[in-house]
Amino acid sequence: MTDEAETIFTGYSDDDRTYFRGRAAWHEQRAEIASDSSTRMLHRRFAKMYATRSLSQTST
Repeated sequence: MTDEAETIFTGYSDDDRTYFRGRAAWHEQRAEIASDSSTRMLHRRFAKMYATRSLSQTST
């Protein structure tokens, strides 16, 4: 197994969590300015997904 592969299976790093939190915030902002309900709902779903992933202990 390469170092990269080992990193994938040992869990998220702080950089990953920061990335996921940033993406969640971006999607929340986009949901706030969305012009229609379907776009707003889509962005909120992605925001929730990224927020949840930022709290995860392992990558799957």
